[in-house]
Amino acid sequence: MQLGFINFNTEEKKRVAKMMQLLQESEAIEELGIGRVRDHFSNTLFPGTSTLQHHAKYFVLLPSLYYNAAFKSKRFQTLDEVNRYIKEAEIQITRQLAEKADGSFRTDVTGITGISTYKDALADYRKYVKYDPAYIYGSGLVRYGIIPDTGIERLIFELNNKNQYKSDETEDASELSGDKQVIKTCGETYDFLGGRTMDMALSEHEASFLKGCITEKCKETLLAFLIENAEDIPKQREYFGMDDLLCGLSPDILNVYKKSVLFSKLIHLIDWRFNYTYYVSFDNADEAENCDEEYDLLFAEYKDAIENRSAYESLFDYIYSIDPLLTEFCEKCYECIISNDKQQVDQLVKIRERTVKRERSKIGNSAYREKGRGKPTPNIFRWETVKTMVNEIRNPK
Repeated sequence: MQLGFINFNTEEKKRVAKMMQLLQESEAIEELGIGRVRDHFSNTLFPGTSTLQHHAKYFVLLPSLYYNAAFKSKRFQTLDEVNRYIKEAEIQITRQLAEKADGSFRTDVTGITGISTYKDALADYRKYVKYDPAYIYGSGLVRYGIIPDTGIERLIFELNNKNQYKSDETEDASELSGDKQVIKTCGETYDFLGGRTMDMALSEHEASFLKGCITEKCKETLLAFLIENAEDIPKQREYFGMDDLLCGLSPDILNVYKKSVLFSKLIHLIDWRFNYTYYVSFDNADEAENCDEEYDLLFAEYKDAIENRSAYESLFDYIYSIDPLLTEFCEKCYECIISNDKQQVDQLVKIRERTVKRERSKIGNSAYREKGRGKPTPNIFRWETVKTMVNEIRNPK
């Protein structure tokens, strides 16, 4: 089933593009400004994903909800009415996914968006979770060609009011004329406002639809490769250790993956030096010593990779066009790390944070004197989301 609509104007497209950029990566802004490079690796390898996403099911539920809102609901008078309709339907979807037939909670499913707020939201939709499914999964729906852009409320409003095209599910969208795009749905029927409990697992039909969308729009990506060719991904499989899953992967994509691992390991080491420098700035010798010891242990673990100078020179050449200043920082830190000049790394870290964060810098800022730091973990480029999505698409019920 396909549905036509008229494109928005240039200004709205710009706003949508900006929104999509914000939705790409949900991780908090970090102190050393690695976001451009991190997101490049994430978007190149695993397009359409984000760390807020949890299940593939939403990629088939939401477009069907939007179709129903446009053509199966009452006539909307305002965009606020559209937004309320979507929110109330999302709340019901949360209920259907979270509850068993007897009203008790499921214990076999995690990552249900809005599960902590939906009971209160059943009485008042404004109490629903701030980051609703439309927000979390919107950019992925666009990237996979399922919806045209993330301005879905306006699209629904225009279709609902103008109804320029037939809503007959048998209509051939290729016959529509003008500057149009399409919303795709999997063809399954859902009761969004009062239905029975819903399985988080994909049906074979849903999985086939989603697989087709991703592999068509994301060719030559690691995401499409894993869905099509690899074995199921064990839940415990770490990002750094999946070489055995990548046999047959395009050399270009394999090269990007290997560079992402090198980048992650280097930044992981630098993050520990950041924590060390942070605690030193507040004369917290015990915590600083712990960070220094953790850094040494991590360097020993990463030693073989870190000392591969030619590989890191290739990495720096690759990321320079993405973020020249970050690349220069990484190059300088790398040289100090392999020469065991920790003091100079710490100095580079302080300068970098000050450049990136300015008055919001944390090192030496008295406002943070009593605040601890979390244990740095390596960047894994949305890997936890990807593992779940791939396995769900590969194993429908």
